[in-house]
Amino acid sequence: MAFSPHTSSSFFPAERFFTMVRSIDSALLNALNATSRCPSLTLTVEDHIIHYAAYQSPSTADAWNDLCIAADNSIVRVQVTRGGTGFAANCQIQRVTDPTQAAQWANWTTLPGATGTMFQDGGCAISNSAGILHAFAQRGTGGNNLWVWTSMDNGVTWSGPVSVLVPPGSALLKGIGSAGNNDVFFLYDVSGGEAMGAAFYAGGSWSALTTWTLPTITYGEGLAPVWTGASYTIVYSDGYTLFSCVYTPATSSWSSSSVIAPSTNAAIGRIAPRITFADNLYTLTCIESDSGVMTGTVYSYPRLRQSADLLHWSNGLIVPDMVVSYGATAFKLPAPASGTAGARYYLVSMASIYSAIVFQTSNSNQFLSASASLLSYQRHEQVGKPARVELVLDNANGVYDSYVSSGGVYKPLGLNTTLVLSEGYLAGTPPTISDVIKTGTYHLVQMQFVRTPTANFLHILALDLSRNLDLVARYQVSWSNQMVSYLITEICARAGLFGLQVPTTAQMSEIVTMFVLQAGQTYRHALDELCSIYGLHYFLDQNEVMQFRELSSSDPSVWSYQPEIESVTFGSDDQRANHVIVNGKPPVGGAIGALTSAEAYDAPHMHLIGLERIVYHVDQKLQTSAQCSQKAAFVLAEQQRLQVKHSVTVPLNPALQLLDGITISDSIAPTGSGQQATGRIVQSKVIYDAQKGVNEQQLLLEGM
Repeated sequence: MAFSPHTSSSFFPAERFFTMVRSIDSALLNALNATSRCPSLTLTVEDHIIHYAAYQSPSTADAWNDLCIAADNSIVRVQVTRGGTGFAANCQIQRVTDPTQAAQWANWTTLPGATGTMFQDGGCAISNSAGILHAFAQRGTGGNNLWVWTSMDNGVTWSGPVSVLVPPGSALLKGIGSAGNNDVFFLYDVSGGEAMGAAFYAGGSWSALTTWTLPTITYGEGLAPVWTGASYTIVYSDGYTLFSCVYTPATSSWSSSSVIAPSTNAAIGRIAPRITFADNLYTLTCIESDSGVMTGTVYSYPRLRQSADLLHWSNGLIVPDMVVSYGATAFKLPAPASGTAGARYYLVSMASIYSAIVFQTSNSNQFLSASASLLSYQRHEQVGKPARVELVLDNANGVYDSYVSSGGVYKPLGLNTTLVLSEGYLAGTPPTISDVIKTGTYHLVQMQFVRTPTANFLHILALDLSRNLDLVARYQVSWSNQMVSYLITEICARAGLFGLQVPTTAQMSEIVTMFVLQAGQTYRHALDELCSIYGLHYFLDQNEVMQFRELSSSDPSVWSYQPEIESVTFGSDDQRANHVIVNGKPPVGGAIGALTSAEAYDAPHMHLIGLERIVYHVDQKLQTSAQCSQKAAFVLAEQQRLQVKHSVTVPLNPALQLLDGITISDSIAPTGSGQQATGRIVQSKVIYDAQKGVNEQQLLLEGM
């Protein structure tokens, strides 16, 4: 099927390739333009979920603790025991080389000089600085020094203690953390609350105290620093709020960063933050607790939040069956120092060790290829909605019965597991080589076994990851004076969507003076409210990246269809506005009745129909007439796009994505209407049915 330019001069059914979101190679392009086509598809089912489950139960008494991974992949942990006066505790070390050995998780060794001399509530920390391990805790008897012990052999032997420093006024510490860059950070008592300090190791000794320049916090309940190569990001707790700040050593400057979890009026405690990095995401583990005094509910468990940039964090996931008070750490260990544990994720507290297997395509309990059994499917996409795929698999002889999760036994076919769909055609001459590209990543939400006397099917419904936007926020969060792009990133991250492509236009830098995510409100509601400010549109692409677009009538057409398309409808709608009036927040101190407003007009349309159609838009987030003018232009452009409604049915084209512009041309009379139009894809429906020989794509277009 040859392709041609944007004309109807070619006899062949044709699609012209220009530019597109999904790239295809020349072989697939040739297959798309061939006179005959043979579809080629792949479908895999993958379980990437971290299924934490009880792994070891050392039942060690709870206490402040920390861990790091040594150079030989052994897990090295530190704790400060509890009991007695609180100033005569022990600081102990544990080294786990084989995670399958329960005894290694239960065995602790007291560090030199740390028997009955440590402060139990100062916290502790351990880190790996280029192969050298440092363990930190505060002395409680005979002084208030911050002590450090050092191991040069992956935690087998330890030297020390060495005094890093004595906190000002012999203050008590309220949390210690180390980022593994020859550093130590801590919270310490000052008048009116707690301050943060740091010290750094260089030239064979520890530096003097570096004190932050930020306001004092009322109390301290732990901190977690991360070194990013140029600066430190430190997450810290006052007992109820999770704050973050940034320290840049090159300029000795401190700056406040995002509030990760604001206080809930002392109802919910948040303490003992710890941060690790794996799979291109940071994981922040903190302990959430409720004494029941205000709510009547009593609990204390870890919550795991994630972030791609240490600035925007997800709401996270709780592990309610792990009861812990003084800290837990989540981490990934690709391979243990010894033993048969293999690659695993761990969630470690003093009393309990939870673990989960890392995804591997070689594991039949995590990966399944279902391409050969795919009988039919429908793939639905719509701007601003989660994409949906409905599949029918041939389950003859119950071939998939044993691949379904049941109880605590996890298999590929389970709720929320991942389906990866790739579409294309056989390429080459003759066409024998499968050439496909990924067109969708989905998460299983429904599964039905359907059996008749003559057939056995498995029906699956799956949605893409943007369905997380339909989750509700547990806590109310508010932001002041933030850019539109910041707020969009924040809302997506809180829903667990970390991959974003946001326009770099001026509108994205506009300031929103106040924005509130209400408790019980869906993230999508908040995101739609933000996008409506300046006319943004979004969808999730095949790689689970949120694509945000600011549409323009000058956007290019990426593909053209000639007359031999399967079916086409050209339509227009007059029921739209041609006069837009936008009102923002009234000016402060202005005259009574003064407005902040702007208007936009479509004069040619008024001349065409002889009517004025007005639409009012009110948005208190718009502070200036310039912002109202921008909004009026976006609203008018949207009204103009809605005037056009085209639909076209064509053979499946895996290159096309939502919001792509395409050109369609019908045959001239008497065969066709002679119409030609360029439109933007706002809905797409792919229908594949092997038995019926159907492999088509139905596109709904609006104006450019």
